[in-house]
Amino acid sequence: MSDVNRAKEISEEPPMSRLFVICGKQITKEQLIKHFEPDGTIEECVVITDRKTGQGKGVAYVKFTKTSSAARGLRKNGTVVEGDTRPIKVMISASYNRDKNSDTSADVNENQFLRLFAIVPSNRTEEQLKEEFGMHGTVTQVRLVPDKKNDKQCAAYIKFPTFLETALAIENCNPQYKAKFCVPRSKLQQEREQKGQLSPDTFNRKRAHSPDRLSTVRGDTKLVVICSNQLNQDRLWRLFDICPGMKYCSIITASEINITAAVVYSSRQEAQRAVDKIHGLEYPLGERIIVRFEEELKEELITKDTLTQFGPPKPLVPDAVQFVKKAFFICMPEAVSVKLLTDAFCRFGDLIKVYLVPGKRHGYAEFASDVAANRAIQQLHGMQLGDCRLKVLECAEYTGDQKRNRMEH
Repeated sequence: MSDVNRAKEISEEPPMSRLFVICGKQITKEQLIKHFEPDGTIEECVVITDRKTGQGKGVAYVKFTKTSSAARGLRKNGTVVEGDTRPIKVMISASYNRDKNSDTSADVNENQFLRLFAIVPSNRTEEQLKEEFGMHGTVTQVRLVPDKKNDKQCAAYIKFPTFLETALAIENCNPQYKAKFCVPRSKLQQEREQKGQLSPDTFNRKRAHSPDRLSTVRGDTKLVVICSNQLNQDRLWRLFDICPGMKYCSIITASEINITAAVVYSSRQEAQRAVDKIHGLEYPLGERIIVRFEEELKEELITKDTLTQFGPPKPLVPDAVQFVKKAFFICMPEAVSVKLLTDAFCRFGDLIKVYLVPGKRHGYAEFASDVAANRAIQQLHGMQLGDCRLKVLECAEYTGDQKRNRMEH
């Protein structure tokens, strides 16, 4: 029986007890078992191989008998398997057996599962439960909700600071409590949508979303991903969903060499977390994933396609040098980054600095020579930088020693 077929037989119980491992193609099942055995009893370990060549694909599944063991195994993220030289990436895998058309992401962000749900006697107080469950970890919150149909019991929601502590509490608390992980609200909403309980206009978070089906809103941040063509949309979704806040992931273009995809997060902070975690990751091994903010990539293309006609960028003049002439510029309809503006103005030499007036779409470029300033004004006036059109004018404040010292900030 092939490893691929055996992988499909791995049990889903207990929930979230299986790890998805990104590793070297040469790593064997025996190496992984030895690496993860200290974390708990391993029920099954499967290294996914190519059906034709038999070579490993650089991914594997390690299934434990307990969820808490898998939680401990997560700590192996970034470690090196004996006999190899590169760190592995480890994440919880929760739906390898699901249908390919499932709308639920295949990998789990364990930081969403820090609460457990339990049915407890109605005479239990929050303090009593905090003390009882505190035997398994640090309880940060207890909330009791009366059962309207049965006054002898109530629902308890108990929160811990880590996934491991939550798992230990579920495994070791009173079995009569029937404790289990709380399903994140976002997932509950998905399930309701699938059952038709919400209107079609309600936000629908599916891995198949594309920019045409889900437009970005104010505050959303888009990342551009360039990766191996061995990755499909499903694997990209799983990989980027380890960072909270992802709204959708969609492949834009695909060639025989690589894939370009768009990944949108609900905030720049969440997008930055994805860049920090995934940019430069070798997956599959030997092929790095490039993750960039969309605006940064656009600026690089603008620099390459538009600004090269003015020659290479020149080094900036130290701030201590007084400016001789200023250029006043306006960005229409909206301002672009100071970095891009500096890259444009510095190509004429003798540039000291470029700055935007806070909260405005206009600013100034300070030069240490008249010649450079005049060239910049002449060449950049009316220049199109992506979606921005520059209006560049001579600033009246540039003559006389006293006026030279009146630098605007």
